[in-house]
Amino acid sequence: MDRPNILLITTDQQRYDTVSCLGAPIGRTPSVDALAARGTLFQRCYNQNPVCIPSRACLQTGRYTHQHGVRYMESVIDTTPGLPTYEWTFHERLRIAGYHTAAFGKIHMMPERGFDTMQVTGGKGSRWTQSSGQDIGPGPLGPQYAAWLESRNPGSYERIYEQRRRPEYKEYRTALVHPLPAGEHVETWIGDNTVDFLSSPPSKPWFVQCGFTGPHGPLDVPREYLDRYDPEDMPEPDTWSHDLSDRFPYRGHRPKAMTPEGSYKSRLWIAYYHALMDLIDDQIGRIVAALDRRGLWDNTLILFTPDHGEMLGDFGLYGKGNFYEPITRMPMFIVPPGGQVAEPRFDGLVEMFDLAPTALDYAGLDIPEHMAARSLRPELETGSGGREAVFGEYVTNDRARSGVYVRTQTHKLVLWTDRGESGGELYDMVENPGELVNRFDDPALESIQRELAEGIVQRWLDVDGPPPRDEWAPAPDS
Repeated sequence: MDRPNILLITTDQQRYDTVSCLGAPIGRTPSVDALAARGTLFQRCYNQNPVCIPSRACLQTGRYTHQHGVRYMESVIDTTPGLPTYEWTFHERLRIAGYHTAAFGKIHMMPERGFDTMQVTGGKGSRWTQSSGQDIGPGPLGPQYAAWLESRNPGSYERIYEQRRRPEYKEYRTALVHPLPAGEHVETWIGDNTVDFLSSPPSKPWFVQCGFTGPHGPLDVPREYLDRYDPEDMPEPDTWSHDLSDRFPYRGHRPKAMTPEGSYKSRLWIAYYHALMDLIDDQIGRIVAALDRRGLWDNTLILFTPDHGEMLGDFGLYGKGNFYEPITRMPMFIVPPGGQVAEPRFDGLVEMFDLAPTALDYAGLDIPEHMAARSLRPELETGSGGREAVFGEYVTNDRARSGVYVRTQTHKLVLWTDRGESGGELYDMVENPGELVNRFDDPALESIQRELAEGIVQRWLDVDGPPPRDEWAPAPDS
């Protein structure tokens, strides 16, 4: 077989329970389901960082955040430290080996590098209410999408940001009806660029990353999708009022009462979140159709993952930046060339950044020894394997707080530091899969806690150190 083409599809802030074939209680994702059915669903995949840029740097390098150095995001996104020049991404390795590399949508490298073809956006960015002039930088939807949009509908790019300055934007937690039709939404632009590439691909092997910006907020839903989920039919988050005072102070709070107004806003957010996921699912359907038209299935490796999840009101929280299951557990799947897999579902523990060496493996390239991730090809071909434990790290924007977690099949340990103080969380994931009871100070689990903490130390020792000296050189010129 010739070296396979590689298609990586990423979403942003997508929960595990949004995928129909994984038992989603609300969402409908027929295109994702159909694509996943061609390969293997990894039902216990976990990410290595719970925020965008560091998580993606892990995916790009196959290395943990303390290895590659992209440990946090700046509040001014454009000043977030990028990958050091000596850190090579897996797509740069593909490129130097002769692949044509392309990026469409949200890649979130600082800056993007190693691509022959690019049409990219920095994402939607809820905090931006102006396209320019804010102290946090220019609106991240960016000049390439803006130029495409202006060529179709002059003035429409500014309409997106103007809408965000209206009172209802803040009132409804950035859930709003998009001012433009679905055909002009940023997700459609990303889908268009990917479909155009697949419709006329280069003659040599190619790697494409298609990075959708949602369902990250703002939840800007085209009107055509609003009738699919009625807020009145959405459930309130079960754990909204759960008492978190047993958590480390950084993550803890007393129960929050759910008011009628708060209930409506919560259910509105849930409805719009799933409606936005429907728009993305439709774009994935177009990509699948393009693969069908070109007959590319027999020689294309397809990888799918979000970067992290979304709390969506669980524990009274929204967003990310923690190690709860809605953030760390990923709906990841792989479709190998030809779609031949040992099992349609794999229940062992795997890490999201394992996609990097998997791509190199299928391309016939060596996997660097300093890459902490490992190829999932054995799991695909034998249906067995997986890790004893998975790990992740997090540092807040102001670098005042940091945390690390380890997850086994039965337990999860989280260790926090906050301005010199330390503490943690320990969950029995068999008896307490919802992480409702923190047993960090429970003497009955003292030995398990010690074993998990030692596991973190051992894992960090196993993967410690920079790349070998012969790779301490700038990555290939982008």
